[in-house]
Amino acid sequence: MRKVFYLFSLFVLLCYANSLAQRVLPSSVQDFFEEQMWSGKSGMNQYNRYVSPRLIDGVEMVDAFIAIDNERTLDALESQGVIVNSLFDGFVTAQIPLERLAAVSALPGVNDVEVSLRAELCTDSTMSVTHAGQVINGKQNGLPHNFNGKGVIIGVIDKGFDFQHRAFRSNDNVNKTRIVRVYDTQVSTGHPVYYRNSKLPGSVFMGDEIYSLTTDDNTGTHGTHTASIAAGSIVNGYGGMAPAADIILCPVSRTDGSLSVVELANCARYIKCYADSVGKPCVMSLSISVPGGQHDGNDYLSKAIAQVTGPGRIFVIAAGNTAGRDFYAYKQISTKNPLNLLFYCKPSSSMDSTYYYKSFQAELWMRTQWKRFDFKFHVLDKTTGRIVWESPIYNDAIQLNASDLKDFYSYESSTDTVAYIKVTRKTSSDGKKSLLSVSLRNLMSQQYTTVNGRKVSRYAIGMTAFPQADDLTCEADAWVCNSSCSFGTYDNPVMIGAGLTSLQSAFYYTPGNDLCSIGTYAVNDSIISAGAFAARNSYYSYFQNSIVTDRTQTVGDITSFSSYQAAGYGPTGVALPTICAPGFDVVAAGSRYSYFANNNVATVMKTDDGSYWGVMTGTSMAAPTVAGIIALWLQANPTLCVRQVKEIIAETAIHDSFTTGANAAHFGPNGKIDAMAGMRSVLDRMGFLLGDVDHDGDVGIKDLTALIDYLLGDSVSSIQLLNADVDCDGNVDIADATILIDALVTGREIAY
Repeated sequence: MRKVFYLFSLFVLLCYANSLAQRVLPSSVQDFFEEQMWSGKSGMNQYNRYVSPRLIDGVEMVDAFIAIDNERTLDALESQGVIVNSLFDGFVTAQIPLERLAAVSALPGVNDVEVSLRAELCTDSTMSVTHAGQVINGKQNGLPHNFNGKGVIIGVIDKGFDFQHRAFRSNDNVNKTRIVRVYDTQVSTGHPVYYRNSKLPGSVFMGDEIYSLTTDDNTGTHGTHTASIAAGSIVNGYGGMAPAADIILCPVSRTDGSLSVVELANCARYIKCYADSVGKPCVMSLSISVPGGQHDGNDYLSKAIAQVTGPGRIFVIAAGNTAGRDFYAYKQISTKNPLNLLFYCKPSSSMDSTYYYKSFQAELWMRTQWKRFDFKFHVLDKTTGRIVWESPIYNDAIQLNASDLKDFYSYESSTDTVAYIKVTRKTSSDGKKSLLSVSLRNLMSQQYTTVNGRKVSRYAIGMTAFPQADDLTCEADAWVCNSSCSFGTYDNPVMIGAGLTSLQSAFYYTPGNDLCSIGTYAVNDSIISAGAFAARNSYYSYFQNSIVTDRTQTVGDITSFSSYQAAGYGPTGVALPTICAPGFDVVAAGSRYSYFANNNVATVMKTDDGSYWGVMTGTSMAAPTVAGIIALWLQANPTLCVRQVKEIIAETAIHDSFTTGANAAHFGPNGKIDAMAGMRSVLDRMGFLLGDVDHDGDVGIKDLTALIDYLLGDSVSSIQLLNADVDCDGNVDIADATILIDALVTGREIAY
């Protein structure tokens, strides 16, 4: 009955307008009636541009802008039952009775009526900045389909999941979860998991069992946030990049809060195996980083990831949050030109970085295979520039206790009675590269001055390392593994050697930098690594009911913490990260078991069911953004491999004044991800052609035969489902065959 009304209203409006000779019809009113006439029609799957009518006091009303000559027109509007909201220069916002829309459009003094457009729902600024929203609403943006990740699996390995969060429920049915599996590496009450003849730790929950789960972490929210960025359902404008993808959550939280790298590999294996079992493409997202490690892609986890990636199996990892820390050092070394490092440890408002070595750990790697380090330690007197103490030269594991440095450093007894410098000698996972693992613990300076209430140590602890072979020159890399610790420098000449008489230049110590600050697991060729730029620096605080602004980051620029590897640095020398995405003040789901539920300033939204959304910052937020966008591309082409994804990223990434400016190296080689440009590249690479079911470049009778075979359930390995969906409704069915038959008979091209 309503369709008849819309058709009649359109007819009346056209007749009315014709009677007014030169009067121009409001195009939005015509489009609105036409849209409403077809909306909901079976098989149309139409995207609605305009907001639907709503009931106000029992009357169906349409939101609209109305352009008027002057305020005298308001009386005429009110006589038609129009509710005027706000008066602006030349127009008003209003609700118009649906039945009077045509009449109001033709009133004297009414210059235009624009029915309210439906606002594009987006995930904070992330979806708009990356153009993912254009891909999700693809048909209105020139794509053959709306791509939302349907038919693709997104696996998130993390901790702090709120399994019943609204973000993981279907937009069509809030009582239905979109989580298809939960693989918990710590809980054994679910179904056991086997890979070939081996049993993976933990267990899997599926089906209705998922509704009984609460959280894996009674305080954390990291996993909830990252998973919702990648694949969260759209709720009140906030949603993930792929809001219709299937979700696998892999909690890996232990009681002590630690994460096992082995379990990360197990999770990657499980996600891949599940995707294989259901025949769907998958993207795996991991928002962790390890600053130490060999950084050459040959560690075990990197190798494990390489083995689970392939066509339709993509792995995305966060680059890390350690840029700007000066915790990396590199040098070509020999016995005559050693690597000299000065250790800095967590400065604070009460002490400088050499006063108290509470906990310092670093790794020194020699790139030359099968070779080993010799090393020694020393104490530098910063007031004189003299090295006042040196240890013997060591060639194996050692431990120096506080008593060995008693004239310069002692231990903090209130913290612990154990204090030492310890070195452990190791080799890389392939057994070829030499590693020194260096630890300093609980060493406090004996002499210091107080400057503005801050203790400034007279001494600093340093290390010298060089290859054991006298004739060998080799490359050495060093990374500090502790948060906020770094390799320091000393700006004055250093006196060294017997009798402390030799003058060395001011560059005695190799200065730390962040040129290879990227996490060790982010450098393997099989991995997509994600850095973070700032898409916004303010947000609305739900509990404070105010806007919070953080101007420490510049909108559009790389974040100060986003890790990277400059070209020519690190063992691989490859510029990284692969791509950058928003990672500052990103709004996404927050666990009800976390601080988001406790009047926290970072909380942005709360829904009626008690679910929270809030802001978090880090490359942890960038990685699931990239993963979700790749899921959209996999929906179009489920066989994309890592190499192809990297090519698409490189060809279509956004380059602007920030990616080519002072921080260009921090963005990696490609800049900022562009979901829309990437999708167009995916379709172009596929040779996309509606009706080309067998994907041979032509539309013909063979395509109809292949489509009919598919509909009858026959196995057709070469069918291209995207091309077979000729009516672009998201399904391949008899309607597509009908359209294809008509096109073959009439010779008309199938258009979208």
